[in-house]
Amino acid sequence: MNNQEQKQYQKFDWEEYERKRAIEKEQYEKIQKEIQETQERSRQTLASLEVTFKNLDEAKAQARQTVENIDNFKKQFSDAMDKLLDSIGKSMGANSIKSDEQNPKTAKEVTIEQAQKLITKNVLILCGAGLSYASGIPTFRGQDGYWTKGTDTYQCQKVLTKEFLTTNPDLCWEWHKDFQKMLINKKPNAGHIAIANYKKKNPNTLIVSQNIDNVLTSILPQKQIKHGHFESIYEIHGNIKYMRCSKECTLKNDELATLYDMPDLTKNLKPKCPQCGEDARPHILFFDESYTNENCRIQELQEKYDNYDTIIVVGTMLETGCAKSTVCKFIKKKATIIEINPEPIIEVGNTYQIKGKSEEILPKLLK
Repeated sequence: MNNQEQKQYQKFDWEEYERKRAIEKEQYEKIQKEIQETQERSRQTLASLEVTFKNLDEAKAQARQTVENIDNFKKQFSDAMDKLLDSIGKSMGANSIKSDEQNPKTAKEVTIEQAQKLITKNVLILCGAGLSYASGIPTFRGQDGYWTKGTDTYQCQKVLTKEFLTTNPDLCWEWHKDFQKMLINKKPNAGHIAIANYKKKNPNTLIVSQNIDNVLTSILPQKQIKHGHFESIYEIHGNIKYMRCSKECTLKNDELATLYDMPDLTKNLKPKCPQCGEDARPHILFFDESYTNENCRIQELQEKYDNYDTIIVVGTMLETGCAKSTVCKFIKKKATIIEINPEPIIEVGNTYQIKGKSEEILPKLLK
């Protein structure tokens, strides 16, 4: 080291140098510590994310299991309901509309407004004698189900049988004459009119009537499939306005019965078939007869049931075979059932009851 360099070395501030190095070292160590802390936090975050992802995978697996459990439950519940409803409506002729220990009551009482919201586009309306009661037409059961002639009183369920027509033809035709008289000036009530108006607005509506009085039929569209058989209504018990041959002389395979207008019975109490001259008979389903496709279009009717998901049951105690089996069919297929009766009787199925008179309820329900 020469003199010049020695002088410069002696002038160098070693204290300041050491101080700066200490500061730099401290800053370096601080940065190193921060880097280590950041790395540790990153490791912890990654570990936490791994736990989170693991939990998410477990949650997804649990969710899938829950969905599978729900699907299995729904299937088991649906199968159980099918078995339950199948026990209610297993056959078309021996079903129950009443609840019991195996089939608990599921029917609910609702308001007209609530029932309106349940009606779908495809509606079947099943009508019973209660629909015509407000028009002054008595039923064939209960306190109205009796006919008095002279000093004798007969139960309508006995008079309106094929056996009675055979053994007591004069008396049977006398009943029909009296029924004809009673129907004179009987007018459709508000319930009939509401159904007719609804049918006009909703042509797809299927109307099934157990009544033989012709009142509802008279205000429906009059297009006929064959004389006396109307496109707009299935009159499963016939129509008092018509008669047919007692020997069914005009029946051919897979054809509807040929009907004739009923004559004035005050002039002729024992009408004859215009075709063959044999005794005629009223075109009604007697209490001791079975439904046939030729006279009641029963098979044709039943084939249409699958197209309808709502049935409105009006004024019937469901004591006839076709009416009861029809309701049971709709119970079995879990359709919506709306019953209108002063004292509803359908206790099972997806049933909604409106208590009251059909002539008061139907105009509000079928707006």
